[in-house]
Amino acid sequence: MGQTVHDWPIILLAVGSLGAMAASLAVLYSRLLPAGSWLHSFGISAACAALGAALWFVVIALLIPEAVTGLFVPIGMMGAVAATLASMAMRATDPPTSAVLVFSAAWSLLVFVPVALATFITGVVGVAPVDHAGSLVVNVAGGAAAFGILLVRSEPSDVPATVVPRWVSALAVTLLVGAWLAWLAAAELAFDEAAATAVGNGVLGGAGGVVGWLAVQRIRHQSSSLAAVAAGLMSGLVAVSAGAPLLSPVAAVSTGVIAGGVACLVTLGRIVASGREQWFLPGTHLVAGAVGLVLVGLVANDAGFLFTGQIGFIQDQLVSTVVVSLYSAGVSFLLWTLLARLRRRRTTS
Repeated sequence: MGQTVHDWPIILLAVGSLGAMAASLAVLYSRLLPAGSWLHSFGISAACAALGAALWFVVIALLIPEAVTGLFVPIGMMGAVAATLASMAMRATDPPTSAVLVFSAAWSLLVFVPVALATFITGVVGVAPVDHAGSLVVNVAGGAAAFGILLVRSEPSDVPATVVPRWVSALAVTLLVGAWLAWLAAAELAFDEAAATAVGNGVLGGAGGVVGWLAVQRIRHQSSSLAAVAAGLMSGLVAVSAGAPLLSPVAAVSTGVIAGGVACLVTLGRIVASGREQWFLPGTHLVAGAVGLVLVGLVANDAGFLFTGQIGFIQDQLVSTVVVSLYSAGVSFLLWTLLARLRRRRTTS
């Protein structure tokens, strides 16, 4: 990602595509929540997204004004997407709306803001991960938040899930794919050859994710479905996001296939074992994002380990992925536990 830019049309495309991604994910993941109106669920997601963006804008503008560059607004919108993802598993426990908003605000402040600052602006103790489209700060951090909560609350729920009309889901998937590809193009904040490469690799990675997911689901569970196609497509897009302009077409397809296969293996394995559909969140976002980040360090054109034989690049990718995963999961675990205890005390008092 570039560090400075004054081309507002590109920034507006970046902001619009990230906003559309947050909205699409909010609709699609309503089905993971307890029964209710998907429109009501969407409203709560919008509030979480607004908190995620607002905290980045306020904290950075007040405390680190030198970080207000061309990336400032797009990173804030990444915060909106990340907060939407991070809150989903917590919302599946059917907490009050106030607790959801507190969790989203606290997670955004404690996890997203420092991770985004370190990834895109300052770096941390010499570790500088390559993250073209924010996969580390959105997918890995957001997916790890769901993972941390699912470790606390792993028993299956007997509450019916929210039903999202098929036509709404189909529209949301279409919007999500289009917005994701637009974001891959705009993430460099410049329309150039790298942007075109990123979009092409997004298409190839998404297709590879479908192949990988369907292959594993067919082998392990003897089934295929349209939902599996959508899951594989998302896994592939997540996986190539970190290094979209740095991959060859073969590497993009391979990254999608590997990520889709591994995400399917983890996701369906945990859903079968636990009975909780919410494992789709860490499976598709955390696992696929982590696979993509590490593979960038392995196969990136002229920079990955296979090209240079140097471990520095892949080491930074691996270390940053592990650290962010553990940190986000740990913070989410503690926040959910604290909020659950406060809720029980209010109930018994």
